Amino acid sequence: MNDMFEKYLVIMKLNDLNDDERHVFDLIQKNETDEAVSLFASRKARVNCLDRNGMTPLDQACFKANKYLVEYLLDHDADPNSNEHAQGYTALMFAALSGQPQSAEICRILLDAGAYAYRKNSIGKTASEMAAFVGQHECVSVINNYIGIDEVEKLIHPKGKDSDEIFPNEFCRLTHAITKTHQIHPVKVIFFIHDNESVLNYRKKFLYVIDRLFERQLRCKESNEVMSLKLWLILFFVREALKFVDSNMDSGGAIPHLLHLYAKYLLKMENVDRVRPNLETLLRNAVRAFPYHQSLLFQTLVKAIAQTKFGERPSAYEYIAQALFGQRMATTTHFCTVCGVANSTKRCRGCKLPYCSVDCQKFDWSTHKKCCSSIAQILREEADRTSNRYVEEIPIGDNYEKLAESIESSKSITSNSADLEDVDVSNLSITEEMRH
Repeated sequence: MNDMFEKYLVIMKLNDLNDDERHVFDLIQKNETDEAVSLFASRKARVNCLDRNGMTPLDQACFKANKYLVEYLLDHDADPNSNEHAQGYTALMFAALSGQPQSAEICRILLDAGAYAYRKNSIGKTASEMAAFVGQHECVSVINNYIGIDEVEKLIHPKGKDSDEIFPNEFCRLTHAITKTHQIHPVKVIFFIHDNESVLNYRKKFLYVIDRLFERQLRCKESNEVMSLKLWLILFFVREALKFVDSNMDSGGAIPHLLHLYAKYLLKMENVDRVRPNLETLLRNAVRAFPYHQSLLFQTLVKAIAQTKFGERPSAYEYIAQALFGQRMATTTHFCTVCGVANSTKRCRGCKLPYCSVDCQKFDWSTHKKCCSSIAQILREEADRTSNRYVEEIPIGDNYEKLAESIESSKSITSNSADLEDVDVSNLSITEEMRH
C-alpha cells in the first residue's frame, strides 16, 4: 500500500507542470527543437514531466519522429518505459504509430535504450501490433527482429567479469548491431564488416555468438522461426564473405578491399540477365543450407523459391523478404537494389530501380550502366503483365452483355492529352499505382 501511495505522489509531482514545462510540450509539437533542448539543459523543464494526458516529452518527440530530441532525452535519463498515458501508450508505441521516415530508426533507438517491446496498452496491444494495424511494416520488422544486448553479452562473457577472456565493449556493441538488425541483405552484411573490420580481430568469437543466437531460436520453449532464419542468413553471409577473403589473401589486397570485391562479384550482371546470378546463387544456397528442415517457414520458403526458375523473377531475396517481413511490407516497400535497405527513396533516372543512397548508386554504376535499358524493359513488361492479369480477373457478372455494349460504345470517346495534369508518382508504390 505504501509503495502504491509513493508512486501516486511521484505521478502527481510529475503532473504538476510549471510554465516552462507546459511551454516545452508546445515547442515539441511545433518541432522547435533548439528552444526545447535549452529548457531541458537549463533544468527549467524536467525530462520526465507529464502533460494532462500522461505523455512525457519523450512520448511526444517519438510521435513527432524527432530523432535528435529523442536521442537527447534518452541521454538525459528520460524513461523509455513510462506508461502513465491515459491509454497506457509507451514511447515505443508512439514511435510505431507516427508514420514518418525516421520512425523505424527511432524504434531501434528506443529498443537500444531498454524499451519493452512486449508491453501492452489498455486494449491489450503491443507496439508491434499497433504498427501493423496502421501499416508501419518496417517498424514491425525492427521490433520483431530485435535482440537485446543482454543476450549477446551473456554469450560473449558467460561468467560476467569473471569470464576467461574479456572482450572490448566495442566488440560487444558491433556483435549486437549485426544480430539485432532487420537488414539482412548479403551486400549490407558485407558493408557492415567492411566498415567495422575490428570485429574480425575476434573472428572466432564473432561467429560463435551469431551461431549460438541462431541455435537458441528453435531450441527454446517458444521457438521463433523468423528470428532463426534471419540469424542463419546473417551467419551464412558472414561465413561466405570470410571464405572469399581467405581464398584471395595471397593477392595482397587489404581485407576492406577484398570485401568490396566480393560485393561487386555478387552484384555483377549482364544485360541479358533478369536477376543478379551470383547473388541469386548465394541466396538460394543460404536457404538450402538451413539445417532445420522441419521448420514450417523453411518449407514454405523453399516451395516458393522452387516455383521460380533460376534466373527469372521474382528473385530469391523477394521471397526471403516476404518470409521475414510479411507479404505486405515485401510488396509495398522499395528495397535498395544494392544493399536491400527498406524504403529507399532514390531512383535511377533511366530504369527507376530504387537506391538508398548516392553511395550505393555509385557502387553499382559500373555494372548498372550496361544493363539499365534492359532492366527498364523488363520492369515495363512485368508492369504490363501485372496490369493485364488484374484486368482479366475482374468478374463480369450476369449483365456481361450490357457491360460489353457499354465498353463498345465507349470506344468512340476521345481524350485530349492536353487536358490531363502531370502527376508526380515517384513516391507511390506499385500497389498504390494499381489502386489508382
